[in-house]
Amino acid sequence: MTGTSTTEVTCVKCKRVYETEVIDHIDLSEDRELIRKIKSGKANRVQCPKCKKVMYLDRSFVINFEPQNLIVLFDPHLKNKADIDNIMRSYESIISFNEIFVEVGAETEFKVISDLKKLKSLITNYAKLYM
Repeated sequence: MTGTSTTEVTCVKCKRVYETEVIDHIDLSEDRELIRKIKSGKANRVQCPKCKKVMYLDRSFVINFEPQNLIVLFDPHLKNKADIDNIMRSYESIISFNEIFVEVGAETEFKVISDLKKLKSLITNYAKLYM
């Protein structure tokens, strides 16, 4: 099931501020129709209600690659190793919180990716195996 949230967007054309639903989490085993949109970088497509300008939001989201036990945080804004390492430390801190999280963390691979080409490669390989 796709996880979404509401966010404010400012139209680049008419400058109107409006609220829209955006994708936060995708489970590829359930949301297969989103694969093409993710690979094209168009997962978070929004349209201004006033001038109808279409925009693609450049924001992070989490992808669950089941049954591979892989979770990927895709964030195009993470460009340096220090930022990625900081997120990995946060993840390690969370999974060490209690016994259940430790078990899940041991069974699940977690990656942080900022390069759309790397994400496309992972998704293409997933699609070959499971679709």
